[in-house]
Amino acid sequence: MSNSTGSSITKIDIKIDYQFKVVLIGDSAVGKSQLLNRFGNNEFSLNSKATIGVECQSKYLVIDQKIVKALVWDTAGQER
Repeated sequence: MSNSTGSSITKIDIKIDYQFKVVLIGDSAVGKSQLLNRFGNNEFSLNSKATIGVECQSKYLVIDQKIVKALVWDTAGQER
């Protein structure tokens, strides 16, 4: 992560102002994993495998000079 001057800072140096925890739920094959992949890695793939169990990614954002940590959990869809 880098600050406004562009220099690198470590996670130990970060004072988190807000933390959000989000769980993605829904039917299988609706795009939950791709939503997480786009948010966390800025990537999208049409060829992805089904999630088994859960996956998690965190991302630090700077919004209005506040550091926000977003922790997003991706769940496996419900098979019927």
